[in-house]
Amino acid sequence: MALRASYLVDDRCGATAAGRERAIIEVLLISDGQDNNSRYTFTELRKLLKESDVTLYGIGILSGSDAGSSLGMDGQGILDELANVSGGKAFFPRSSAEMDDIFEQIALELRHQYSIAYRPPNFVSDGKWHRIKVKVTPPRGLPRLFVRSKEGYYSLVGSK
Repeated sequence: MALRASYLVDDRCGATAAGRERAIIEVLLISDGQDNNSRYTFTELRKLLKESDVTLYGIGILSGSDAGSSLGMDGQGILDELANVSGGKAFFPRSSAEMDDIFEQIALELRHQYSIAYRPPNFVSDGKWHRIKVKVTPPRGLPRLFVRSKEGYYSLVGSK
């Protein structure tokens, strides 16, 4: 279920966003993370999210018996990985009160996002994956800041 839904969202949003500069697409996926005979594999979806401008926030919902089972752990791992590769985050609430807190946290994060642009001095338009790491040094007196970003980018072939 998670794989099919994520792929369809990325496919449709990507088509809608095509031609628009810096379209921001945030997806909230509520799932157990388990694959129920999806059309696409985890690897295909992971690659698609890595290449896209979609940020996935996953909320894993598991019943009491699933939480510690290998099936439940696999589902959590899938949601974690898909969220992380897209620059998002996965959450695993244990109660409805925690669920409310998570929605508040996601809403707050979405309101406090920044977009940055980067072009390395040795830029090559080779269509390959280039790893990046974003670090922030807060001004003196401010608390520690947390950065969540993609792990890199694919350079566009023929771009200058």
